Amino acid sequence: MIILKSYNERVKVMFSIQRNHLSDQGVYYVTFGKGDKTLIIITGLSLQRLGDMSSLTIYSLFSRYAREYKVYIFDRRDHIEEGVSIENMADDLYHSLQELHIANASIIGISQGGMIAQLFAIKYPQKVTSLVLALTFSRNNDISRDTIGGWIEMAENGEMAKLNKDSMCKTFSSPILKELYVINKLFLKTVSVEKQERFVRLAKSILEFDCHKSLDKITCPTLVLGAKKDLVLGVDGARELANSIPNASYYEFSKLGHAAFIESKQFNKMILEFLRKNA
Repeated sequence: MIILKSYNERVKVMFSIQRNHLSDQGVYYVTFGKGDKTLIIITGLSLQRLGDMSSLTIYSLFSRYAREYKVYIFDRRDHIEEGVSIENMADDLYHSLQELHIANASIIGISQGGMIAQLFAIKYPQKVTSLVLALTFSRNNDISRDTIGGWIEMAENGEMAKLNKDSMCKTFSSPILKELYVINKLFLKTVSVEKQERFVRLAKSILEFDCHKSLDKITCPTLVLGAKKDLVLGVDGARELANSIPNASYYEFSKLGHAAFIESKQFNKMILEFLRKNA
């Protein structure tokens, strides 16, 4: 008797995660998927390094792309210098793609990753076939300055429990907040001083970010995703972003906040539909 594998079982077969390190750039990345097209995912600001994320977590967030794409998720540099900028991170991404001989790709940028993706598309348009900018902005506002500035102050003062509570409350919606808070509280016990400093330097780069006047240089098909209840960066920045990029499409999650990419079942589905139309 032949037993056909379920869709999830087939995806798991394709979701063999490879973890690698680019020595020249000091950039850690993971790759998976069997597709003939390339997809780059750039995630947001976190106390965790990409290497700290379990394969199960990566699978739960991004497995939907494994059938159609060869997916690469890039971290920031291992060592973050004082004064690092979003542009530095975009340049690191360019050199990483060069080292891996990736001619061009579709790019998904989430939160700070969306800021990196914007500058990458502006500086290296030949590298980007289509672009998704999720839960991000092109310049700061009162909400982002208050939230990110507060997190920087908490981290610099070593107030990790306070940082955990504030970031969880502002990022996630209430149904899953309690469970995630407990999990993250356990993780924070292992956060080193070096990781705290790294977080602060990455967070400061957000407060210095502004590429609004260059958005007309983004010419590839672009989808912008915002969330009405985003308490981290605010939704107005996503709306402004969509209005400023030529021919960009926009969708807004009306009942979710900054963690819409985790909480919405429609998030990855919507992106895949966009990418299929704009490959």
